[in-house]
Amino acid sequence: MPLSVNGKHFLLHGSPHFLRCVTYGPFPPDSPHSPASDFPKIRQAGFDSIRIYHLPDQTLLDTAAQNQLLVIPTHAWGHGCDFIHDQPSLLEKARRDITNWLHTHHPHPALGALLVGNEIPSDMARWMTPWKVNRALDSLIRSAQKAAPGLPIAYANFPTTEYLEPPSADFTAFNIYLEDQEALQKYLPRLHHLAGDRPVLLTEFGMDTQRNSEEAQAQLLTIALRLTHLAGLAGATLYAWSDHWFNNQRNMDEWSFGLLRRDLSEKPALPALRKLTLPSPLPENPPKFSVIICTRNGQERIASCLDACRNIDYPDFEIIVVNDGSTDQTTAILDQENGITAYHLAPCGLSAARNHGALKSAGDILAYTDDDCQPDSQWLTWLARAYSESDYAAIGGPNLAPLPDSRSLALTTAAPGAPTHVMLDDTTAEHLPGCHLSVKKSAFDHIGGFDPIFQTAGDDVDFCWRLRDHGHSLGFSGASFVWHHRRATPTKYLKQQSGYGKAEALLYKKHPQRFSQGGIRWEGCVYQGIALGIEPGDFIYTGPTGEAPYQSLGKLLRQPMRGLHPKFDTPLNRTLLKLLTFAQIHLRHRARKKHGGPSARGSWPSAPRPSSYSSTLTLINSDGLSRHHLYRQLLQDGWAPCPDPDFDLQKGPLKLLAATEQTGTPTNRTFIGLNQAPANPDQLLAPAKAAGFSKAD
Repeated sequence: MPLSVNGKHFLLHGSPHFLRCVTYGPFPPDSPHSPASDFPKIRQAGFDSIRIYHLPDQTLLDTAAQNQLLVIPTHAWGHGCDFIHDQPSLLEKARRDITNWLHTHHPHPALGALLVGNEIPSDMARWMTPWKVNRALDSLIRSAQKAAPGLPIAYANFPTTEYLEPPSADFTAFNIYLEDQEALQKYLPRLHHLAGDRPVLLTEFGMDTQRNSEEAQAQLLTIALRLTHLAGLAGATLYAWSDHWFNNQRNMDEWSFGLLRRDLSEKPALPALRKLTLPSPLPENPPKFSVIICTRNGQERIASCLDACRNIDYPDFEIIVVNDGSTDQTTAILDQENGITAYHLAPCGLSAARNHGALKSAGDILAYTDDDCQPDSQWLTWLARAYSESDYAAIGGPNLAPLPDSRSLALTTAAPGAPTHVMLDDTTAEHLPGCHLSVKKSAFDHIGGFDPIFQTAGDDVDFCWRLRDHGHSLGFSGASFVWHHRRATPTKYLKQQSGYGKAEALLYKKHPQRFSQGGIRWEGCVYQGIALGIEPGDFIYTGPTGEAPYQSLGKLLRQPMRGLHPKFDTPLNRTLLKLLTFAQIHLRHRARKKHGGPSARGSWPSAPRPSSYSSTLTLINSDGLSRHHLYRQLLQDGWAPCPDPDFDLQKGPLKLLAATEQTGTPTNRTFIGLNQAPANPDQLLAPAKAAGFSKAD
């Protein structure tokens, strides 16, 4: 495939690439647009890809290939309707349509990626049960991945339903319309956390020139491309190529998001985009880094780590390896390696080895990683960018697990307890793991480095806490990452987790105020690597009457755990993962308790909340009316906003939630959920009729 996923970024023909994409269509039946006439102009405007809202035919794909454009189709299959309870056949038909189309058109040189849907309305997601919608989207993605191995596949989400990110997607696709530059710049880092281990592609971004000037559109779009690129996203899609747009079986004349006007003349944004050169993420005066790797008996790992370090694309860095008393062939291997400085010590422990590396360093910034890691080629570039834009004393980023190639690795990759970061907000960290931890030399010296009492683990937690206690802050770069191999077998994994329990006991003795009986009491959110999707039992903040524009998971203290890789996701392996998780909780608790730490065990995930609707009703209208029209009438009729998060309105003991399907036509149904059957049906039906609704048969 021409486009592939590499950690947090895309590769195009094997090289790191930022996609510059534009949406194309859907157009009215009498539109003058055609791929033959438009695709050369799109390519000349600096775009390398187009996003379309249907599954294309061979002609469109061939024309795109002739113009060196990638095509990112979106399958529109009626996901604005209730495909969970009311019409499950919609989901199954979508699965058949996608797999049949892929069997015909994959691999095509112009096919860049695939989106299995676009913006399921928040009220419909809430009606269908959000975690069930999440699982349904994930099942579509898995079916498409099976039909088209290697093709990047995702679902186009938007801020109102952040929680719908499917766990199996190859990248996170997000539609955003933020016209304020500062708001956009603040929101982009959040997308890295929503995406977890995978790249982020902005799949829609635009400005309407009926409500704003064309000059303002030109300025915003060029700024958005720059900001998106410098935030480390994998690409950005501008909405749209033309003001010609067709939806709900009619021309949409009340919006004008295009780069071309309806008479096909160019708006100022198009020539501005032609001239736009995206800036390099490398800052003007890049600091010198000292990459420090500590190893003990790492003969099976160290060579791959050093190969990756030597391939780092950065102008000024050194590689320091501290050999902490190895008894295998590590010493001989290091003596034969080029481009590094190695120090051989008697066994002294991880913290002391890290301090020795810092003592011998010449860099302004110390960049620590482990011998079982392979840094990305742009690792230091993105760290340098983050330092240039902030005052953080230390900055880290994701550590990603390579794809497992065995059942054992699949289990240990999905099991809990992997090193991870803890975030206080979208950019400020509470903890950065030692496998991906950089720190200014001045801050390192200020706190006296790592505490030597931590021999194998816990050193990074103590180090980050002491940095914060001394007035320093910790940052995060979502675009900078290292590959971090998990333990090769369950036995080695459980030994590691037992060691973590012992380290927690040491941390407890030094920082008792940061613990509860269950373990470390983090202030922030513990990220586990998987996308920030909803789990059964989670609570979503939807806002008054379900109208919050940025609906998110409430009281979020952790991301969901990584699941099994689809290749290994079988009933047997799911059972083995549960057993491994149980053993991990037990062994870590036992080691923590044995060495004087807190004694309470961790808890299991909460169970799904039962449905709250004991009575339902379906209304219909043919004038494009939605639940908003119904709510306005109900509020006039004495109903009031409901404090119960499962409902929107109430009147006396009666509580109500409504959701309106989107069929692409003016005729839609509105589903009503009630906590109990109304004593008098007219209490609801009369205001519904006044609002223009009737009861469905």
